[in-house]
Amino acid sequence: METPKTMDASDVASGSIYLTVQSVFTNLIGVFGITYLARAITQEQMGMLTAITLVNSFVQVLSDFGLTTSLPKFISELRGKEKDASAHIMAAAIFKVPVTFLPCLLLFVFSGEVSNTLFGATNRSDLVRLAVIDSFILGLTPIFNSTLLGSGLMKRIAFIGVFSTTVRWLTIVLLLWSGYGFYGTVIGWIIGDLTLITLYAIASAKLLRRKETLFHQSIRLIPSILKFSWPLFAAVIVSFLYGWYDRAIILAFLPLTDLGIYDVCLKAFTVLATIATALGSALYPFYGMAYGKNDQQTITSGIKKATKYLAIIVFPLALGLLSTANPVITLFAGQQYQSGWSILAILAVFGLVYGLLPAFTGLLVIYEKTLTVLLLSLAPVILSLVFLPLLGVLGLNGLAVMRGASLLFTLILTVYFLSKVVKVEIDKQTVYKTLFASAIMATAIYVAQQIRYSSTLFPVYVLMGGLVYFTCLRFLKVFDKSDVQLMKQTIGEKITIF
Repeated sequence: METPKTMDASDVASGSIYLTVQSVFTNLIGVFGITYLARAITQEQMGMLTAITLVNSFVQVLSDFGLTTSLPKFISELRGKEKDASAHIMAAAIFKVPVTFLPCLLLFVFSGEVSNTLFGATNRSDLVRLAVIDSFILGLTPIFNSTLLGSGLMKRIAFIGVFSTTVRWLTIVLLLWSGYGFYGTVIGWIIGDLTLITLYAIASAKLLRRKETLFHQSIRLIPSILKFSWPLFAAVIVSFLYGWYDRAIILAFLPLTDLGIYDVCLKAFTVLATIATALGSALYPFYGMAYGKNDQQTITSGIKKATKYLAIIVFPLALGLLSTANPVITLFAGQQYQSGWSILAILAVFGLVYGLLPAFTGLLVIYEKTLTVLLLSLAPVILSLVFLPLLGVLGLNGLAVMRGASLLFTLILTVYFLSKVVKVEIDKQTVYKTLFASAIMATAIYVAQQIRYSSTLFPVYVLMGGLVYFTCLRFLKVFDKSDVQLMKQTIGEKITIF
C-alpha cells in the first residue's frame, strides 16, 4: 500500500500546475480535435452528438449519489488525521457498480424509444447503444478520480488525463478519416474512456490497504456515506438540469443547427472554465487535510493565496477571450459558426467569476454543510427563470446572459454562506490590480484588431496581449517576496529568476 503525504503550500502550487498543464494540453488536443470534427460532420450531426452527450450526463448524474464530491472529503480528512481511507474507497466502489449498471441497462433495452425522443426517429438506436456503453465506463470513472484527488496525487491525474485524451481524439480523427462518420466519434469516446478508467483503476489500487476485514468494513460504511452524501446527490441532479436547461430549450424549440452553434460556443468557453477549475481542484485535498488537523488558519490563508493566483491567471484569460471572441470561434470551429462570437463574448465577461470561485472548492462539503450546497444549486435555477424572458429578446445571447448571471450569483452566495463557518479573506489588492491590467490588455488587443483584423493573426494578438499584461503586472508590483519563494520551491530558482 502507498501512503500519500500531507500537503503544504508548495504541494498545492505544484498540484495546481500539474492539473493546469493537464487542462491546457487536453483542451488543446480537444480544440484541434473539434476543429477537425466540426469540418468533418454537419451542424445537424454536431447537434445529434450534443444530444447523445445528454445520455452520458444522465447516467453519470443518476449513478453519482454525491460520491464524486464527498469521497475526496473523507479521504483527505482521514489523511490529515493520518488514518487509512481504504474502507471508504472500497465502499464507494462497491456501491457504484450496480447503481451505474441499472440505468445503463434500461437505456440499452429501450434505445429505440430514447432515439425517438432525441431525434424523432428510431433508426439511431445503434448510436444510443454505443453511447450507453460509454456511459457505463464514465459512470465508474469518478470514483477513481476522487480517490486520487482526495489523496493529493494530482501528478498522476494529470498524466492519465492527458494520455487518455490523446488516445480518445486520435481514435476519433482516424475513424472520421476512415469514413465512419459521427459514429466514429462515439467509438472514439469508448476507446479513450476505457484507457482512462484502466489507468485510474491501476493507480487507485495502490492506495488500498488489503486486509481480510476490508470488504465487510466497507459494506458497513455505505449507509453512513450515503447519509452524508444525499444532499450532494440532490445538488448534482439540480446542477445537471441547470447545466442542460439552455440546451434543452434549444433542442425543444429551435433547430438542431442552433443547438450545434450554441454548444460549440459553450465548448470554447469551457476551455477557460476547466483551466480555472483545475487550479482550484488542488485546494480540495489541501483544505480537507487541514480540516482533519483542525488548522483553521491554514484554510483562511489558503483562500487568500488562492484568490491571488486565480485572479492573476484567470482575469487575463477571460478578458482576452472577450476581445478575441470573433477570431477564436472562427479558428475553433470554422466560418459557419462565426455568428456565435457574441455568445462567446458574453460568456467570457462572466468568466471573470472563475478568477475567485475555484478558491472555495469543496469547503462547504468539508465543513459538512451539504444542505447549503443543495440550496446553492437551486439558487441559480431560480435566477435563470427570472431571466427567461431574455430568450425572446436576445435569442441565444439571452441564454448566455442567463448562464453567466447564474454563475455570478453562485459566487456571491458561496462567499456569504462560507463566511459563516470560516474566515474568508480575499486578496482584494491583487484582484483590483490584475483586473486593471487585464482591461488594459484587452483594450490593446481590441485596438490592434481595429487596425488590422484577420483570424490568422490570432497568435499575434495573444502574444501582444501577453506582453502588455505582464508589463502591467511588473509596473503594478503584483508579486511579493513570499510569491517568489513559493515559485522557487515549486518550479525552481532558474525559472523563477526568468
